[in-house]
Amino acid sequence: YPLRRQRQMCKETAVWHALRDIPAGATSSYGDIARAIDKPSATRAVARANGANQIVIPCHRVIGANGSLTCYGVGLWRKQKFIEVEQIYR
Repeated sequence: YPLRRQRQMCKETAVWHALRDIPAGATSSYGDIARAIDKPSATRAVARANGANQIVIPCHRVIGANGSLTCYGVGLWRKQKFIEVEQIYR
């Protein structure tokens, strides 16, 4: 179990680094991030790490592969608003 958790934490860290690379006003899909960390089949792991983000990383910039807004703990309307505001100041 400890080794499995250590691997999971490494993936989470890689995802969080990739999230920081998404410019303000831009979006990226879970699949895009999975490919960016060289784990193209890990979209669900990316989503899980994105949801586990407890630090100040712009997770609202991650969207579904079809461009739809997906999962945001404090409401999709907030996610939409954050993206809109960032696009204004981009």
